[in-house]
Amino acid sequence: MMKQEYSLQQKQLPRLSMKTWLPLLQCSLSDLDKHLQVIASENPCIEVSSGYEAAESTLGRNSSAYIAYQNSVSNASSDEIEWLSIAKKSLYEKLDDQIVAPLFPTPISQRIAKQIIFYINEEGYFDGNINEIAEACSSTPHAVEGVRQRFAYLEPYGVGAVDYKESFLFQLNDVEMDDELSILVSAMIVQFEQMEKFLEHPRIHDAKTVISHLRNPPALEYMESDPQVLPDLYIDFKNDELSIRMNHGFYPDLKVTQIDRYENFAKQKFREARELVKLLDLRKATLYNIALVLIEKQYAFFMGGELKPLRLQDVADELGFNESTISRAINEKYLECDRGIFAFKDFFSNAIGETSTSKIKHFLQRLVESEDKNDPYSDKYLHEMVEQRFGIKMVRRSIAKYRQELDIPSYKERTFLYKLSQV
Repeated sequence: MMKQEYSLQQKQLPRLSMKTWLPLLQCSLSDLDKHLQVIASENPCIEVSSGYEAAESTLGRNSSAYIAYQNSVSNASSDEIEWLSIAKKSLYEKLDDQIVAPLFPTPISQRIAKQIIFYINEEGYFDGNINEIAEACSSTPHAVEGVRQRFAYLEPYGVGAVDYKESFLFQLNDVEMDDELSILVSAMIVQFEQMEKFLEHPRIHDAKTVISHLRNPPALEYMESDPQVLPDLYIDFKNDELSIRMNHGFYPDLKVTQIDRYENFAKQKFREARELVKLLDLRKATLYNIALVLIEKQYAFFMGGELKPLRLQDVADELGFNESTISRAINEKYLECDRGIFAFKDFFSNAIGETSTSKIKHFLQRLVESEDKNDPYSDKYLHEMVEQRFGIKMVRRSIAKYRQELDIPSYKERTFLYKLSQV
């Protein structure tokens, strides 16, 4: 039986401030330092040593964990100022700077162009309505479309297109090609579904080189990268046992001091400061105890197997908490084990019949990985295979949902990617 490092229980909560407790519990480890700093700014009895500083002293400046944290999370105002001074312009700032003559020579063309920018999504594609823009700008759909076509000459090239084909055609304006190659590449893009008809063309390899350098999506370099994930705890397998280690290195340290002035105010703030220390320990205890339950309920997963069906209520019942408390506790929390870094919520899997959705997703993943690249599986076929394999009945839209959660492209998108790789 694993030793239980923390013993704080929910019965302590009535004596503690729920208004302070719930945000502290729900806050991610990456944001915890900032959250505590805000509280400390209103309480002279609290002094916060940030997780950034704690990591430096605990791990050392050459630690890979410290370096990763330093590169992604900093609360120092000087760092923020430096970042602001060197940060590149956003996609929308970049586009806005280019809405000038001679490409957009008149006030109305510039107004239309700026309205188009408003409907360009983070990937760089236009997802607005031409008629609505025309009406808003007191213009005509034909004029608006004419302005949008000029986006083919803006950087990043390909932005403002309605789909990947048009984006590729826009991007060709930045590629130097002779007429023969230009015609071939353009035809291949427009008829991508019939790519095989071009395979015998003598310039096919030149065309493949051109297409392979086109960006999809066009604003890829401006899209936000995934934030640095800091695990709240580690699950290690040593001496044939699983053990839990809290990530103390990145937890802020709290120091409570008394103040002599303003007696009633001082007493209240001192009580609040001591309460905050207890709440921070309770946060650690809650996550630790949830991890204990996960190890018990999902032991097979940590040993290399599949996840089993597990509900939030199951963990809540085990620990004597409300389900809503468990939901807040696992929000944006992560653990690291031999199999990688996982969100706490990943361990909660529903079931269809006696089969967990995790098993279904794993089966889908393997099906797609082994499919014929010349004839990918449709969602209809995947749906039939899942029902046959597990002996269950499920709606077909669940397949699309699971695909999206697994980052598996649709049938048409996979067909496109496979053909591109074969050119």
